[in-house]
Amino acid sequence: MSCLNHTVRAFAFLALTLTLLPTQVEAFSFSNNERIDIWPSIPFVRGADLCKYHDAYGQTRSEYMREMVRNAQDLMFSGAYGPEALQMLTEFNRLYDRNQALATRGKGLAVTLESTLKAYVDQYYRQLHPRLKRLSFRHMGDLLNIIQATSAGQRDGQLTREQLKKLDFIAYGTYALAPNCRGNIQVTLHLIGKDGQSESYVATGKPSVVMSQIASEMFTQFQRTQFPTTITMGRTTLELIGGMNGSVDKTHSPQNAQRVCRNIGARLPNQFELEILDARGDWSGGVSLQNKTWALPNGKVYAPYLRNPTPVRNPWEVNAKEFYYYCVR
Repeated sequence: MSCLNHTVRAFAFLALTLTLLPTQVEAFSFSNNERIDIWPSIPFVRGADLCKYHDAYGQTRSEYMREMVRNAQDLMFSGAYGPEALQMLTEFNRLYDRNQALATRGKGLAVTLESTLKAYVDQYYRQLHPRLKRLSFRHMGDLLNIIQATSAGQRDGQLTREQLKKLDFIAYGTYALAPNCRGNIQVTLHLIGKDGQSESYVATGKPSVVMSQIASEMFTQFQRTQFPTTITMGRTTLELIGGMNGSVDKTHSPQNAQRVCRNIGARLPNQFELEILDARGDWSGGVSLQNKTWALPNGKVYAPYLRNPTPVRNPWEVNAKEFYYYCVR
């Protein structure tokens, strides 16, 4: 049941990300038919212990002293003498620090973060079945060397300049104990492209599931339809331009959406085009309509939630104050 809950939460986060990013301009631009290769060896560097930092600076000296006095009083009320209470408090602190050190010792946590990131990305692909898998963790070395390194507890850390040219990104990350001191960690991941541009992600959660948040953001950013892009529809092609923001946009009237498209040398898609692109979906080069109201040419709107007798309506027939749109050519 616990694993099921983690999976449900991961896909809920992906759905939330999809909802929040309809108008975001992507930092990296790739054709929807391109595969994006990332080197799978991702080093994670341990950062500051935010838990201990919070313990040290989350209280004033007076507050800390009062807390220690209360703890000593509780121990003495339970039968301990003064020196015994002091010794017990000292031992409790020592054991707490020792358990923290054991939990984060070695490179095990860094390996877990790298592995779970890649596993969650692949899980999204298996569950959502896009027409083309765009995000790929690509090994560049000899397969035998990769297995030998893994068997020896090492990463595939060899990368030549020629191999680097075949990759789109390399990645590294950091992790730190979260300030809530409840077993959570705060993780950052940084992608660096060939031109030196970087994209960073951050998430906080339990070590076993925290990378699902970053994986969903990566999946959404790189797998989602990007504008502009050209798709084939039968014997013709259609270029998706987007709105004034370069993606799916929204406005107060379908007439205004039509004016925007004309202004950038494009037009609004018709009913057939909207439906074909909706069938493709956001992950396969299309645009999902969801339950939003969309602008059509000639002042009409498309309301996918009103199918009887037709989703094509006049604006006054739908209860909408904003209309989504994108332009095509």
